[in-house]
Amino acid sequence: MAGSAVAQKQQSLLAELPGTNEIPTERVETLTRAMVTTLHLNESQYVRLREANRVKLTRLDEIQWQTRDNVAQQQAQMLELQSQYEAECGRILSPTQLMALREEQKKDAQPKRDPSMGGIG
Repeated sequence: MAGSAVAQKQQSLLAELPGTNEIPTERVETLTRAMVTTLHLNESQYVRLREANRVKLTRLDEIQWQTRDNVAQQQAQMLELQSQYEAECGRILSPTQLMALREEQKKDAQPKRDPSMGGIG
């Protein structure tokens, strides 16, 4: 009986903390499917990368929630998470695929330029 009370209390605590809930499957699937197209993943890579993406997105959500009042700590934890993710990708992907992933991440990191906003003038 006491065990179920603890579990129930943990469930209600999780309901109060939006950053600790499981990431929606669609979000993980969408990200991983996009990587299939870009990186030409095989079935095994897809399955392993989907799990790595699930872990990354879940942890990212947790970090954003837990460190919402401390930007420096949030950035440090996000950099550490990215490093762990890249290490896991290095175990899953071929060197060529890993290079393509890094190139894609560089593109995503660059701010989008609005062509309607002119340069000098």
